[in-house]
Amino acid sequence: MIWIVVLVGLFASAAIKFNVLFGTQSDITAIVQTLKLPAMVSLFGEFTATKPYTTANVFASEMLVFIGMFMVFMNISLAITNTRAAEDSGLLEMVRARSVGRLALLYATTIEIILINVVMAGMYIGSLFIAQLNGANDEGNFLMGISIASMGILFGFLSLLMGQLMNDTRSAYFTSYGLYAVLYICRMLTDVSDPKWTWVSPVGWVEKTEIYSQNNWLPVVLMLGLGVGCLLVATRVASNRDIGSGVFSSKEGKATAGSLLSSPIGLVLRLERNSMIGWVFGSLVLGAAYGSIFQTIGDIIGTNPTYKKLLGVSQVHAANRALLLNYLNMLGLFFVVLAVVSGILVVFRLESDEHKGYLEMIHAKKVTKTNLVLSYFLVGVGLSLLVFTSALVSTFFIGNSTLQAPLSSNYFWQTSMGFLPAILFFMGCATALVGIVPKASKLLWGYLAVGVLVKMFGPLMNLPDKYAAISPFGWVGKVPSEAINQQVTILLGLAFIILTILGFVGYNKRDME
Repeated sequence: MIWIVVLVGLFASAAIKFNVLFGTQSDITAIVQTLKLPAMVSLFGEFTATKPYTTANVFASEMLVFIGMFMVFMNISLAITNTRAAEDSGLLEMVRARSVGRLALLYATTIEIILINVVMAGMYIGSLFIAQLNGANDEGNFLMGISIASMGILFGFLSLLMGQLMNDTRSAYFTSYGLYAVLYICRMLTDVSDPKWTWVSPVGWVEKTEIYSQNNWLPVVLMLGLGVGCLLVATRVASNRDIGSGVFSSKEGKATAGSLLSSPIGLVLRLERNSMIGWVFGSLVLGAAYGSIFQTIGDIIGTNPTYKKLLGVSQVHAANRALLLNYLNMLGLFFVVLAVVSGILVVFRLESDEHKGYLEMIHAKKVTKTNLVLSYFLVGVGLSLLVFTSALVSTFFIGNSTLQAPLSSNYFWQTSMGFLPAILFFMGCATALVGIVPKASKLLWGYLAVGVLVKMFGPLMNLPDKYAAISPFGWVGKVPSEAINQQVTILLGLAFIILTILGFVGYNKRDME
């Protein structure tokens, strides 16, 4: 219900407001020029509409890949939680003890995925008919809602397959999100370099629908066809494997535990090892992908003869540098979100492990509550900082290798130190929620999502700057093109310390679930 309310609410509110924001041809022309920049293409996909451009073309270009991404996240979570996670928790074993077929859980989840995506598609379509976007047509409205839902169904069924192939929940999540990340990066690189090759990535199929211009239904057929193929394979695997097993089994552990497992922090590191490797590797690849288009962004002004005549050579270089720094600010925000998500997942694991009863074995030993919460906290904060730094270092290294006049390392440190307080603030919030009110911990995801959406889409929707201050993302400013706000850095640092202390104290005082 939260997913439906947030995603449909965002989609509908944006659709209703777009005629006001981009109702004139001059407004449309200006935003289309922005959407054609490599930085925007890498985020939202290729702008495929043909002239004359309309408000509906702009809306489709901005929303398809973006909303599709969150639909993917929703369906991955839904698919694996209701299958592999239910199996690992022992729930499936109790259900299968009754007169229930071995494929009942898989079929039930399949039906739920279809129903939820169909309902959301209907809501998206209804929102478009209510909004009456300039330049929209009935076929385009239906195609947009159905194509977004098809993307969700595709990755929902793909995740069902991963849940059958892997032998535990974490591996299923890791492979599902990992596949999406690889395909997203493939889409991003091909969109920027040669859009014809975007057909290679299923993530890019949704933008090939060319909504409100060509209204191409072929990508929908391809997404649903590939999804059904994954479902058929998942069904075949599920009908033949034993409960609790997977096609790809984990290797056997050592006969005796190493010294690392003699401490709580060593245990957390061991449990999170694979996911940490995945996050760091993914951030390195993603940073390299974004850095690889530095030269393309730098050439935007330099290759424009009008700008050359108006600005002169030295001014062109300055304008190019300013464009790169603004792009780096946008990437910094994106990398911060990745870092915060990776760290929060580790800290929130304390609550889930407690809920599952895993921590009772540890509490039976001479391990204090402070030591336990400190272990999850340190690993979470360390991972978030490592993910952010890896992405930023990779971006700088690859990006500078493409530039004739590389960016100064000062910009790297400025970006790092400018966004660091925002990461720590969210980690402090996660610790406080787990320690004091663990049942309310999921509210942090909503706050994070709202902060990101307002910061990223506020300027495109002409929202006043004050709305960006709803989260730390709006407080850190436009580093590295602007100086670091020392006052904000100090305030966020103090908030991080206070929230962390409250979380530690709260965890020590409250009873275990």
